[in-house]
Amino acid sequence: MEEIQFETGQFVVYGTNGICIVDSVELMSFAAGMPKEMYYVLRQKKNRATQFFVPLNNEKLTGKMRPLMQKEDIEDILMGLSDEDVRWDPDRRMRNEYFKGILSEGVSGRLLDMIICIYEQKRKLARSNKKLPVTDSGILRQAEKLVEEEFGHVLELDPEEVPKYIRKRLHIPEEEE
Repeated sequence: MEEIQFETGQFVVYGTNGICIVDSVELMSFAAGMPKEMYYVLRQKKNRATQFFVPLNNEKLTGKMRPLMQKEDIEDILMGLSDEDVRWDPDRRMRNEYFKGILSEGVSGRLLDMIICIYEQKRKLARSNKKLPVTDSGILRQAEKLVEEEFGHVLELDPEEVPKYIRKRLHIPEEEE
């Protein structure tokens, strides 16, 4: 039988879907005649109507689940960010693949480094009256959403307050967006 790693009522992060609560762990089948399997039933925190059914025996899907960070984890990320330098690749396809890989890893120092990298490119383009490509803007929004949601939940802040908190911790002055 599959090992239950997460308990009912526990908040987890499920891939790029954000914070979910483990509603239950149930034996179920989704097709007539198919054997029943154990599933985590997850409900998204921000949209309680959205549910995910994650089979316990599917390592790929359960691998997308992780416990929420602790306050200490957030401070460690902010103080160390990552050891890897996230750079802007001029090849749009390569950059998109690289950024999506970082995004799929979840909230980390690399994700914050990626956000900083994209913001630096956005500022650079703005000086030439150009805009960030749509795909990069989308990745930036998704990354910010993940960081704001998890940091906000753990630090008991409104998600809108998270960017200000991060700038303060990193001694980055306020600037226009």
